[in-house]
Amino acid sequence: MRKAVLGSLFASALVLAAQSAPGQRAPAGALDPFLACARIPADSERLACYDRAIAAASAEGQRLAEERAREAEAAAKARAEAEARAAAEAAERAKAAQVEGFGARGGGPAEREARIDRLEAAVAETFTDSQRKRVFLLDNGQMWRQTDGVFLPMVRPGTPVVIRRAALGGFTLRIESLNRNVPVVRVR
Repeated sequence: MRKAVLGSLFASALVLAAQSAPGQRAPAGALDPFLACARIPADSERLACYDRAIAAASAEGQRLAEERAREAEAAAKARAEAEARAAAEAAERAKAAQVEGFGARGGGPAEREARIDRLEAAVAETFTDSQRKRVFLLDNGQMWRQTDGVFLPMVRPGTPVVIRRAALGGFTLRIESLNRNVPVVRVR
């Protein structure tokens, strides 16, 4: 694209030069702004100089400069939106990693790096294990088992629960519909 822009600029300069009589040079000073731009070593500054020179040379040059400015603005806006989307996706992945590591034995890197203290989920299924303790399969794929021997009535699928960190590194599962806190350990 840069070559196309520079080619357009030089073509406009040649048009200015061609407007003079055939076989003659361009009017004195007609190419001075372009020659001044050619002396600038930095690419971005030189291109901006050419844009100003062509905009001052003709109405078509002005239109081209405005069009390039709109394109640059649209490209900058698209880059900013893409960066914002990427940041949001990274934050979502980090949050998912925290949830995945919550309650895992030994805590994975995500658990140690950015620790969360509570997890909200819904019960997908419950069953009783061989030790007559309730096991909760949650909608996020995690499985938690009751650690105490207290009898719990059936918990229906879809029931919201909150798992919190408890004292001494344990966890409790709060079942609002039963108004109960149940000590649990993560199985999976």
